Amino acid sequence: MNNVQSAIVVGLLLLGICAAEAELEGRIVGGVDTSNYFAKYVVQLRRRSSTNSAYAQTCGGSVLDSRIIVTAAHCVYNRQAADFLVVAGTENRAGMDGIVVRVEQLIPHENYNATTTDNDIALVIVSPPLPLSDASRTGAIVAATEPPPVGAVASVSGWGYTQEGGLSSNKLQQVQVPLVDSVQCQKTYYWRPISEAMLCAGLPEGGKDACQGDSGGPLVVNNQLVGIVSWGEGCARPNTPGVYANVAHFTDWIDKQRATYA
Repeated sequence: MNNVQSAIVVGLLLLGICAAEAELEGRIVGGVDTSNYFAKYVVQLRRRSSTNSAYAQTCGGSVLDSRIIVTAAHCVYNRQAADFLVVAGTENRAGMDGIVVRVEQLIPHENYNATTTDNDIALVIVSPPLPLSDASRTGAIVAATEPPPVGAVASVSGWGYTQEGGLSSNKLQQVQVPLVDSVQCQKTYYWRPISEAMLCAGLPEGGKDACQGDSGGPLVVNNQLVGIVSWGEGCARPNTPGVYANVAHFTDWIDKQRATYA
């Protein structure tokens, strides 16, 4: 092999390494593997499509207390509680290595609008209660009562697609995105209202975002749940922020439901 051939081989090897590294960078979208130990509040909602079908991860959720999970209304709307399981205490999407509990009741917001995705919040009542402890790697998160300021950096966690039109992640992923001004967000989504019940987050250049399968999962700022993954145009597109349910907007509704089912 002469020097030119050697250089070509080395170049191809380097290109292969770079391509592999680029492929590995594709996450939630644009995030990294994270341990459930640092996000004990994140759970999976697994649903079966028929009586005899297996349960598959369809959405995420966040633990408010041992009995109550908060998720997106579109994840449970017009569904039956008996068709869901909640899996906590694991970063793995498949298998049953976490804590598995049945769903007793689904409570989507009564004003949820499936056309505009407004009021996209729901509570999931589980039975038996989740054991909240370091040993179980399951814990609760505080629901924010005030919306975060524009520009605040938030973390999003989930097992959703690692790229638009891609495949779900087998490991829990997390990515950081800044909160975007709602007026600017409305300019992007000019055909659909961005209401007070919504928050927007994303980078102008794109590349980092929640995606299909992350729905219902948490948007967190300073260890408080500020948003719930709701909807968006594609995944991680430039100048196209993701849209989240604004948790602070639902403070009274959450308190009322929790008082009933605590």
